[in-house]
Amino acid sequence: MTIPEVSTAQVTRGDSLWRISRQIYGRGIRYTEIFEANKDQIRDPNLIYPGQIFVLPPDPETAD
Repeated sequence: MTIPEVSTAQVTRGDSLWRISRQIYGRGIRYTEIFEANKDQIRDPNLIYPGQIFVLPPDPETAD
């Protein structure tokens, strides 16, 4: 049995979901995917805090 790899990102000062999405996926508009995957931690996508660790959904554009 293979366990899929889980990618995460730790928020640092000055980060936004848009910035994380642009860095990981190459497109900031995909921040909604990070928001949806981490709704249990994020009440407002405009308010994230240093130290939070978010699960990053796999990028279907680069998946094999």
